[in-house]
Amino acid sequence: MTRYMVFEPPAEEESGPSEAAIFVKDRFSFFAFLFTFLWLFRYGLWFSGIIVLVLIVGINFLGEVQGYELSAAILSFLIGLIIGLEGPSLRAAKLRRKGWQDAAAFEADDREEAEIIYYHRHTADLEEDDREDETQPDLRAEPWRGPGNSFASFSGGRQFQARIY
Repeated sequence: MTRYMVFEPPAEEESGPSEAAIFVKDRFSFFAFLFTFLWLFRYGLWFSGIIVLVLIVGINFLGEVQGYELSAAILSFLIGLIIGLEGPSLRAAKLRRKGWQDAAAFEADDREEAEIIYYHRHTADLEEDDREDETQPDLRAEPWRGPGNSFASFSGGRQFQARIY
């Protein structure tokens, strides 16, 4: 299972899921590991890509110096590893800077399943809201505040609380 983060475009007025939503896999990227600066350029991370390109060129010059061959190889590997691990996080940070909103985060086997989960969840929530009877009180409006040590977590637009004993 892979964790997916979903981002919706900024300043959108519609209440449903956006057709322009971007799904970002939050896991190690093998292509980012192999093609570090090219992968960064592919996703518009120009500044990071230029920095990595300059580092790789500098490390290759270092590898030409007698006695630094192994150090240059290890440094190149480590740069690729860092970009492979943190590349998706850099991509998510860029979307946040551009004003895209975090819409959801969940686990799925592949992108197709992630899209099904995301779009089905929104349509199910809309149908549930349409079916709600107006005579019933809205229990989600005020969270339960009982005595003792309790905590709350936010999930899917509803608050749940549990007591710790």
